Formats: sequence, structure tokens, C-alpha cells
Amino acid sequence: MNICPIELNEHIPCHNPSYIKEISPNLDHSRRENLERHCPPLERRLFCLIPPPEDYKIPITWPTSRDYVWRSNVNHSRLSEVKGGQNWVHEKGQLWWFPGGGTHFKHGASEYIQRCRVDWHENDGILLKEINRLLRSNGYFIYSAPPAYRNDKDYPVIWDKMMNITSRICWKLVARKVQTAIWIKEADVACLQRNAEQNLINICYSADDNNNNNNNNNNNNKRTWNIPLRNCVTLDTLGASSRKLPPIPQRFSVYSESLSNIRLTQEKFLSDTLYWQDQVHEYWRLMNVDESAIRNIMDMNALYGGFAVASSTWPVSVMNVVPATTNDTLSAIYERGLIGAFHDWCEPFSSYPRTYDLLHAYYLFSHYGNNKEGCFVEDIMLEMDRLIRPEGFIIIRDRESIISRIRDIAPKFLWEVRSFVLEDHQKQPEPVLICQKRFWAIV
Repeated sequence: MNICPIELNEHIPCHNPSYIKEISPNLDHSRRENLERHCPPLERRLFCLIPPPEDYKIPITWPTSRDYVWRSNVNHSRLSEVKGGQNWVHEKGQLWWFPGGGTHFKHGASEYIQRCRVDWHENDGILLKEINRLLRSNGYFIYSAPPAYRNDKDYPVIWDKMMNITSRICWKLVARKVQTAIWIKEADVACLQRNAEQNLINICYSADDNNNNNNNNNNNNKRTWNIPLRNCVTLDTLGASSRKLPPIPQRFSVYSESLSNIRLTQEKFLSDTLYWQDQVHEYWRLMNVDESAIRNIMDMNALYGGFAVASSTWPVSVMNVVPATTNDTLSAIYERGLIGAFHDWCEPFSSYPRTYDLLHAYYLFSHYGNNKEGCFVEDIMLEMDRLIRPEGFIIIRDRESIISRIRDIAPKFLWEVRSFVLEDHQKQPEPVLICQKRFWAIV
């Protein structure tokens, strides 16, 4: 494998400023499309290993990492110049120190703040309507405009537009103090229907717009990947998102009725939960590392979130990813109080290099089948290498033929590989690879 130039040590393929500048004339800047994800065509993508920055160090372990970061790992000196006066970050020897507390704007907001607001009121409130889609019924939206906007002559007009839009989508203002407001999305389908009859809003009737009612179609998520925002509001006709859920951590293991919409039976839910409890314990035993060595984890094919639930007894944070071409199980992940997202692994993920300490790939490679450009085994491994930090771990479970192929080519990515056998869901032997990315650097 070739090594990318050191200047690309923070390369995020689908957020490449030079490529976005190139396609800028074709983007709608009024809707901030220039800030969105834009992946270059396959022939323009780099196929080389992203190097760490000069003098990179293994990250400080949790929870100390909340307050301290190695400066050489995030070598942007302007951080302290721009944010130091706000008490956000300071240089402290070889470290960035994030003190927290205190006054962020001790010399007044106008000295620091530039105009960088999200224009929620523009385009007939299309962004607020997307927030409405994401919110559960009885969920909250907190809006806070910086104090610098108090004297903005346009702010009263903006506020009036915000109130008009939130009223039309049937949100209730429950609190307001100075520039901060809190709305609740009430479970009021009748209100939305009335407003639609009065032509105040449009209702999304297409299955493309939401998966609240999956109609037992396990591939609805394919129709919600990379589609444009639409200026309409979705009705939660099942009332699924309005049911009260138990608190964390009980919510992790409680079977919700709405999970039946994705054909997940209570028996299968329980079986999957217990299975991953056993497997995660085995992972930690085989990795043989202190629990503080791993904090940021990604489950690249998360299914029902069982891996993340089983990991919750450790001090870790798990990003669950549901591939956009697999069964739509993201609702199960959110029902359990976990965080997750759709993603197509034929494209790079929107995250910085070296973000994760551990990647978990459960039958991810066999799903893509090595039959589409951009989704070959080597392509996915290259993206995994970009996402994992030096000395981070990659756990791969898949068919024997794929495991054998990865075992052969992993050393070209400078990964150390160990092979194990664990049990699958049917208690049959299943091959497992535990890889560790070597700590290498350009010298």
C-alpha cells in the first residue's frame, strides 16, 4: 500500500474543500449545500494510507481526555488564539486544555462571534420540518441564538418566522428566556391534518419520507439514503413515537411493541441481546487490554444494536451504523436509547481520520459481496484504516472465504492479525479476526 502525503493527515474524502470548491457552481448555497457531504467520483478517490500528523501520540485515555488532548494530534495553533478568550481551550505545554465552566464571553460576545447561524426560518422552514421528522412525539427542540444577535435588526423578523413555522407544524412553545426557546413536538396528528387542509403545510404521504410504518418492507432505508430534503411533514399515524419508554439502562433490554414493525420478535430480541453479552466479554478477553484503552467504538453493521448494549457495561461510546442496503433496523437501535446512522460503505464515512479505538465488522464484507466498484474488500479495509487510530483494534467476523482473504491482505495495510474461533448464533464455530493497526509514521 502507498502512503498518502503528510499534508493529507486530516483527509475526509467526502468533505474535501478543494473538491467542493470545484463543484460549487452547481450547488444551492442558499440551502448551504456547500456544507453538505459530497463524495468525489470513484476515479478521483485516493487509494493510499492516511498518515498520522507529525509527532502523533496515542490519545489520552478516558475520562482525562475530556479535559486534555495532545496538541500534536490536533495541531491547530489558532484554536487557542480564537477560542482562548472564551475559556474554551488553552495551550498547556504539550496539551490542549479544555477548562469548561467560567464565562465564554468575558469581554462580550461581539468581540468573538461571527455570523454563523443556521437559518431555520429559510426555505419555508424545510430544516425545521426535517427536525420534526427526527423528533419523537413529546420530544424537545431547543433553539439558542447567540447574544450577539440581540441588536440584529433582522432578529425580530426571524423570530416571527420561527413562531409561524413551528405553529404550522404543531409544536408548542414551552419556555423562552432572552434568546433561548424550547418547543415540544406534541403527539397531535389532528392538528397537522387541519393545517394541511388549510394549505399551511404539506403532508408527506410517500414511503420515501419516513419509516414510521415500515409496512414490513425490510429495505425501506434504501429509499431514504441520499435523497433531498422535502418540504413536507410526516404523520406518525401509528403513534409509535409517542409511547413512553423506560429510562436508561432499563431501556436497553426492554422489548418495545414498535420493534415488531421490523419483524423482530420478542424471542429473537432476547436471544440477540444475550448472544452479544457473551461475545463482547470474549472480545475483551481476547484483546487483553485495559478497559481505559478503548473509548470510541463503531459497530459497522449494527443490526439491532446488541453489540452496543453489551458494551454499555464498559466506559465506551458506540456509534451504530446500519448499511443503507441492508434490512432497516435503525428504529430498533433508537428504541433502545442508542445512537446510530445509515451509511453506504461503498463510500467513505463522514468522520476524521483516527476517530475510533475499535471497529466491529460483523458480516459486513459478505453483505457487499465484492461485486461493486468502491465496495471491494480492499476499499472497505482502506476506509477502516482511515477511521481507526494507531494501535486501535478491528474485529471482523464473516464467512471463512472472506476471513481468509482479509488475513492474507491485512499485512499490506500494516495491520497485525490474530485468528480465533467463537460461536455463532447457532452455537457453531465461526472464524474471527482481531486486527491491530500498527503505529507507523512518515519520517
